[in-house]
Amino acid sequence: MIYVEYIERDRFLPFDIFRHLGDQSAWTDPQDRLVGSFGRTMRLGPMPSYLAFWECSGMRRMDEWEAHFNSPAAAKDRAERATHAAIHLQRGGCYDVVARGPAVKREGLYLIEYFAAGPAVADAELARHFKARGKGRKGATLNFVLRRIGLLGPPPGCLAVWSFADYAALEPFERARAADDAFAPSEAGVYRWFGREVL
Repeated sequence: MIYVEYIERDRFLPFDIFRHLGDQSAWTDPQDRLVGSFGRTMRLGPMPSYLAFWECSGMRRMDEWEAHFNSPAAAKDRAERATHAAIHLQRGGCYDVVARGPAVKREGLYLIEYFAAGPAVADAELARHFKARGKGRKGATLNFVLRRIGLLGPPPGCLAVWSFADYAALEPFERARAADDAFAPSEAGVYRWFGREVL
């Protein structure tokens, strides 16, 4: 499962402090892995501006996180408390991984598409669609296709993460959108790894 944090920064907090604490380096539990930390760049895309993808063992892990955050140890953890004060966690979402490609790298340019897929659409069908779409687009690499678990995440419910070398490589991909795409996104945004985004 991937737990996605939808994050916005507090405009009253100095940006350098947000950048320092927003990388969430205070969280070091080996059971969880940060597999994507995205900041909207050049104002291209919807708000909130930041997304963190945490890979974990499943819904049972949520019980463990809640137990930790309610523990005396968490109350005394200054670094963790500072992180939570610096970032505005607007929403969370729980997602199944429908398709996975190469790991996200810190130096890439990323396009995140927000799209819907009804319950009648099988995960295998969704994975085939996006993998086929990726094969036909030079310069585009499919990193993830995520589908929310039930309604545990914001609409429209699914995310596709694509990586590109640069904007020049992204442009033909974005211009080539098919009018009859059954999983056409309702929105898309352009992102860099957290700390490399341009406001």
